[in-house]
Amino acid sequence: MSIWLMLLIIFAVLTFMAHPSLRYRKCERWRGEQFAHRGLHDIKSGVVENTLPAFIAARDQGFGMELDIRFTKDMQVVVFHDDDLLRLAGDARKVCQLTLDELKAIPLGGIDDARVPTLREVLDAVDGKTPLLIELKSGRNNSGLCRALMDSMEAYKGEFLVESFNPLIVAWFRFHTPQVVRGQLVGPMPSYRPTGNGIAAFCMAGLLANFISRPDFIAYDANAQRFFSPHFQRFMFRTPMAAWTVRDQTTAALIRKRGEMIIFEGDGKS
Repeated sequence: MSIWLMLLIIFAVLTFMAHPSLRYRKCERWRGEQFAHRGLHDIKSGVVENTLPAFIAARDQGFGMELDIRFTKDMQVVVFHDDDLLRLAGDARKVCQLTLDELKAIPLGGIDDARVPTLREVLDAVDGKTPLLIELKSGRNNSGLCRALMDSMEAYKGEFLVESFNPLIVAWFRFHTPQVVRGQLVGPMPSYRPTGNGIAAFCMAGLLANFISRPDFIAYDANAQRFFSPHFQRFMFRTPMAAWTVRDQTTAALIRKRGEMIIFEGDGKS
């Protein structure tokens, strides 16, 4: 077998593995949509990320909003980004180690009124007025979190999309709720290296698990340098894209020109 044939076969296999879904029309409505990252928040002004005031501010200004969900110890779906409370509350305990009542007793960002909201509280506050981009965090019961989310959204009247870094979570929506637009989050290789598995980091950063999940869009780190896979997706497959986290208007204008979704903080809206 010639070297060129071997390279062609390798390229074909990698292309098959990295290919997104073919449902491009599903994402047409979302071209250029702007999502406030964890709501419109500014801790200096007393508004903490992923809290009800942040989501209400985004709603009132007409922005979509990105938010993160995970389970508590008593299997309640709450909106919180980190695995633990160290960054926002100085508490090293993990969210999954605490009940909802225990979480509700902990103020965030040193602000007494800032508490971890449930997904239901956020849905009630937004009330379908602007779209939601919901990231599912990996845990010990990923399929349960997917089901709990869809149970919560069953009676919800607003628009929403889902996304995750975990391709198995994205695949759950592919096989169980194909009507839901699903996205694969991806970062550069260094962001996966703490796992200690270089091959896994290469596959995740290269989106080589797309053959499992076949995502409808790719949400990529807009601030990463020398990050090949978003360019490959954009130019090889014309994959619908979302960029996170955009913090300046110059970057926002470039992303908007491409017709990509913008997940922004601060001045990153265009």
